[in-house]
Amino acid sequence: MTPEVHPVDLLGAYVMDACSDEDRAAVAGHVAHCTGCAAETDRLRTAAEWVGEIAERRPPRELRARALAAARAARPPCDAEIEGLLAPYVAQVAAFDRLLGGLAAPLWLRPVGPHATVRALVTHLRANDTMVAAATGAGDGIVRRGRPEGSTVDVRRQWRSQADELVRTVAAVRAPALDRPAPLAGRVPMRRPLREVLTQRAFETWIHADDVRSLLALPPEPPPPRQLRNIADFALRLLPGAMDAAGRGRPHQVIRLTLTGPGGGERLVALSAATPTTGSTVVGEVALAAELFCRLVAGRATHDMAGVAVGGDATAAADFLGVAATMGCD
Repeated sequence: MTPEVHPVDLLGAYVMDACSDEDRAAVAGHVAHCTGCAAETDRLRTAAEWVGEIAERRPPRELRARALAAARAARPPCDAEIEGLLAPYVAQVAAFDRLLGGLAAPLWLRPVGPHATVRALVTHLRANDTMVAAATGAGDGIVRRGRPEGSTVDVRRQWRSQADELVRTVAAVRAPALDRPAPLAGRVPMRRPLREVLTQRAFETWIHADDVRSLLALPPEPPPPRQLRNIADFALRLLPGAMDAAGRGRPHQVIRLTLTGPGGGERLVALSAATPTTGSTVVGEVALAAELFCRLVAGRATHDMAGVAVGGDATAAADFLGVAATMGCD
């Protein structure tokens, strides 16, 4: 057992008899002196015994109705626009949590994406979610910022608790609150309307889930077309200002961007925040898949530009793509 791996992280493997002899002995010794872990071991053993019986024990027909009723009672209905903004985040949080739940303890210490370890990545996500939760008035419901302590199980639980609290808080606000400024994650402090910040939370969670999939040699999973379209629109609203900040702003010039595939469409993108898209000169054209554009904005596709078609002013197109690739929130 490596020194960084705590016996708590191996309880599941211990119960399933999937540990090495060394790890099994270490966990058994810990469980013998820790009443909390002994109780958790008993609970996991009970759950493991049910795994083989799931196919034979069908849940009652009325269980689904009862579960839905309880969920609706726990979270009152919210505004349709808020629901539409929360749904992609909720889906990405659930997908990421499933990945973390199946991650072997040693892998939590492996580098992933731009982060030193998976543990650091999860801590990073939690910190960004905490900023948004605080801005929405979560109050005592937020999980306080700082380095999470304890096992990787604790780190995962703290992140998930914060994500769930963010959903509960936003679901309780009224639609006008979506115009309230909240902090974006990123290297440069920036505040944008809450509706854009929620789009970024779902975006970042998806990208980091794919980082973990890459670590596990699993194929990437693109989000639904509507989420791709929302991510692209979010990034394109920021891009003219980013062009100016990078010293590559081109007043009165516009790029015609064609995004293909799911979530695609055609847009005119100003190359400076001072430039209106109407009445300005279209100096170049860029075409690529919507998913590739979203990955480019996240800094995950700079090596995969073979699928990009450029026309017109090649320098303007290169500036546009180069700045887009710097906009990730890591």
